[in-house]
Amino acid sequence: MINYEFPLNEKIRRFLRIEEIFSKIDYQQKNRQSFSEYGLFILLFDLMATASRSDLKVELLQTLDAAQIKLKNKRNSAKNNELTKKLSSAKKILEKSTIQPGFYFGNDRLIQEIKARNDSPFGIVSTDFPELRYWIEIESRDIRKKYFYEKFSPFNPIKDAIKILLTIIRSEANFEKVETDEGLYQMKLNPSTKNDLITIQLSSGSKFFPHISSNKYAINMQFNDHNNIKIDKTIKFRLAIS
Repeated sequence: MINYEFPLNEKIRRFLRIEEIFSKIDYQQKNRQSFSEYGLFILLFDLMATASRSDLKVELLQTLDAAQIKLKNKRNSAKNNELTKKLSSAKKILEKSTIQPGFYFGNDRLIQEIKARNDSPFGIVSTDFPELRYWIEIESRDIRKKYFYEKFSPFNPIKDAIKILLTIIRSEANFEKVETDEGLYQMKLNPSTKNDLITIQLSSGSKFFPHISSNKYAINMQFNDHNNIKIDKTIKFRLAIS
C-alpha cells in the first residue's frame, strides 16, 4: 500500500516537515554505500531553519502535555501506559535541552563558509571551494560521520518528541473503504472537532494519486494519473482522519 498524508493544521505540517528532514538525515548517516557530505550540510541548514525556532519547543511541550491528558482520559491499558511513559520521557528530555536559535555555528568557520556559499546563486561547488574538498579528502569517513552526529545531536529531543506525537496520531487512524466516481471525492467535517491528519491508502499498483485540499468544513480530493491529468473513472481507496 502507498500512504498519502495531508496535515490539517500548520502545527502538524511543521511536525511532518521536520520528521522528513530527520528521515533523510538518518538515511544518509546509516547508508554505508552512499554518504554525501554536501547533502548532510544542506539537511543541517534545513533543520536549523525549522527546528531551532524557540516557539517550536514551546509548541511541542504544550502538545506533549495535551497528549498526556488525552491518554489519561482513555481506558487503562498496557499500550496506553507505555505511550504515557514515552510522552513523559520525551517531555523531560526536551525541557532540559538547549538548542541554539537560528544558524548558530560557534567557532566552526568551515560550516560558516559552507552556509554562505549554499545561500549564493552558485551553491556549494567543490571546484570553487578547496577548503571543503580538502576536509572531505583529508579526514577519515568515521571522523566526518562523527562531525555530523555532533551537529545533529542537539536536535534529538525535538526528533524524539515529534516521533512519539506523530506515532500517537497515526495510531488513532481508523481506515474506511471508500469508492468514488469521476476521480472526485468530498467529505464533510465537523468544524467543532479537532482533526490533525488525513491518510489515504492506495494499492502499490495504482497508477494515480490524490490532490488534497481542506478547510474546517470539508476535505476535497481529486485523483490524477502519472501525467497529472484528472481521472474520470471509479476509484477505490482507504481513508482515515485522525
